[in-house]
Amino acid sequence: MRRSAPAAPDLALAAILITILPVFGLIAVGFASARTGFIGTSATQGLSLFVFNLALPALLFRTMILMEPQGAELIPLWIAYFGGLALVWVAASIAARFVPALTGGGGASAAMSATFGNVVMLGLPLTLSHFGETGAVPASFIVSVHAPLLWLAATLHFETARQGKAPSILRLLTQLAREFARNPIVLALILGSAWRATGAGLHPVIDRTFELLAGAGVPAALVALGLSLAGYSLKGQLNGIAVLIILKMILLPIVIWIFAAKLVGLPPLWVQVAVLIAAMPTGANAYLFAQRYETAVPAVSGAIAVGTAFALFTSAALLWLMDTGLI
Repeated sequence: MRRSAPAAPDLALAAILITILPVFGLIAVGFASARTGFIGTSATQGLSLFVFNLALPALLFRTMILMEPQGAELIPLWIAYFGGLALVWVAASIAARFVPALTGGGGASAAMSATFGNVVMLGLPLTLSHFGETGAVPASFIVSVHAPLLWLAATLHFETARQGKAPSILRLLTQLAREFARNPIVLALILGSAWRATGAGLHPVIDRTFELLAGAGVPAALVALGLSLAGYSLKGQLNGIAVLIILKMILLPIVIWIFAAKLVGLPPLWVQVAVLIAAMPTGANAYLFAQRYETAVPAVSGAIAVGTAFALFTSAALLWLMDTGLI
């Protein structure tokens, strides 16, 4: 849970170790289980579906009902996060022109990989582990629109580059609406907000049921992430992997911090959560997009694998800067 004042460096380091080591320890357990065959590859998809369709939606549904009243920071949060993300998207598209491993489709796969983070399987668990349930609110607001919007942007980017003109806006908006309508996390946030508006609260039996289901979300997400990492390859040009990691895990959080703290002026906790979410490594959807359009697949796969390992150190450094009051 966040402290009200910056912590001394030694206390901050201890708090970070308590956050970071269990989180990445569970990822390592999942990775080792997949590599040794202790847990078969068929279990990866099932566990991921449990996390995405049941456990994390239960967590967010319950959080929306029980959370303390929030200020009107939702729109400023989206402006800060996705405004900064748009700048990095453009930077990645330009960089792709000069890196052979990232060319193709106008740099759509590179842009997707430089902005689409692993916010569900790693970002949410890390946020909850360090900031507690208060951090779940801004994190969930980002997660709720993160995947659908970036899929829409990447599809529009690729199709425009391939056809030389933008595809039908109506078709894209219809696709976006469908993505929102069948996204369990979006539905959990909407239903939780609607139920909160009734003032009915949760019956203790129902609340305990959701609490148990939600409690399984974080550890299951981390193990599922480790299992999935065993399937990614490091093949491909190292310069492409390096460019994606630098854009995603270094440039993006810096830009988001400037937008959130300096331009929009979000509350400190919301700034820190936004920056932490932005610093997450490239997520699996970027790989799925690259595979679908057959562009930059090796570089994106490598960025996910290397970036997730790299996140152990970048996340620890970032949390230390936050806990000592430097961010």
